[in-house]
Amino acid sequence: MGLSGCEQPPVEVLRFRVGYPDLPSTLLLYVAQDQRLFAAERLQVEAKVFTTGREALAAAIGGELDAAVVYSTPMVLAAMQGEDLVALTTLHRSDGLTGLAVHPRAGIRTGADLRGHRIGVTPGTSSQLALDVVLAENGLEPSDVRPIAGQPRELMAALENGDLDAASLWVPNLLLATGDGKAQLLAAKVYAEMSMLAGMRPRIERKRMETRRFLRALLQAQALLSRRPQLVESTLRPRFPQLDETQLATIIAQSRFELGLSNLLLSTLRQEGAWLEQRGEPRAEGIRFRDLLAPSALEELSPESVTLLSPPERPLR
Repeated sequence: MGLSGCEQPPVEVLRFRVGYPDLPSTLLLYVAQDQRLFAAERLQVEAKVFTTGREALAAAIGGELDAAVVYSTPMVLAAMQGEDLVALTTLHRSDGLTGLAVHPRAGIRTGADLRGHRIGVTPGTSSQLALDVVLAENGLEPSDVRPIAGQPRELMAALENGDLDAASLWVPNLLLATGDGKAQLLAAKVYAEMSMLAGMRPRIERKRMETRRFLRALLQAQALLSRRPQLVESTLRPRFPQLDETQLATIIAQSRFELGLSNLLLSTLRQEGAWLEQRGEPRAEGIRFRDLLAPSALEELSPESVTLLSPPERPLR
């Protein structure tokens, strides 16, 4: 009876709503789901899949989600429009996995040949940035091509039908469009992309305990992958059966799946902000991209994962 009186009350199960694009870059979240790491944290995660991270972020801004998995371009665009967003951690970084799939009969051999051609793009996403980088590397301007807006699957269908000369896509669609000689792959030499977990600052501050548990589960997923690297392929394979072994191996080899907040991320956000301003996107007054990084939650759990040289101007309360 004495021992019974010392028992701790059960930890309350908390709820956290997250949205994400169904992409290989979401690996850490998949592992946490499959290995029941969220459940171990007494966290009920309500996950919703979106076509793009841009749409997931829009749902978070609208109050439908607590956080979203998003790439840097939609994050920067929303911040420039005055949304009070914070990035809690990066989830992955990859090189060469966003680029142009070129129709074999378009007569395009290099980026310099893109002038005047119909190029499919998903505006406000890394698709748009990747296209601009390819153009810049070859001395061209965005106005030198004929952009056709659409969602990735729409662009793939239009490319296959010959209605587009090329389409700016990300994986897995990029590899699916260029597999079996269906299209030529044309990627920028200097373009790297990063995904992150982000949300509206006021909601993240109200959901601090839930956010902490969510991040801890992701850190455990990262540690599990370090001990059992075969989990990368075994987790992604059933989710992306359309990829062959070579395509999946390419994605794994060119990606890093880890949490962190670094000066590289801050530099990426600033560079994309400058690029978007150059394209004519308005920027709300007083926007500082350092304010988008909120390291306190991750720093409490894994100090070595935060490598910013100095703290942000607006830490989470």
